[in-house]
Amino acid sequence: MPKAYVMIHLEITNREEFISGFSSNVPALVAQFGGKPLTPGPDAEVHFLENQVTDRQADVHAIFEFPDKESALAWRNSEGYKAILPHRTDNTTNTYFAIVDGLGD
Repeated sequence: MPKAYVMIHLEITNREEFISGFSSNVPALVAQFGGKPLTPGPDAEVHFLENQVTDRQADVHAIFEFPDKESALAWRNSEGYKAILPHRTDNTTNTYFAIVDGLGD
């Protein structure tokens, strides 16, 4: 079964609330479902080669690896994630959130 990757791109409208309520809680929650971050989160340095999605460049580009798509979906649909989700939706805009299948083992 191939690994799965969660990709998140978003613009922060309230950095303090986003980090304290959402971003700081994500790594431990991801780990509960066998996942791990592959990027450092809101403080990652990004080198844009192209950006035709918005008129502004996103503040957060995060990638998480999970053992499989089912684990990624279980994390995304978990009560723990639902509890912190308002801290993301209330403090960000232009969100892109996707689960992508890996190539396999």
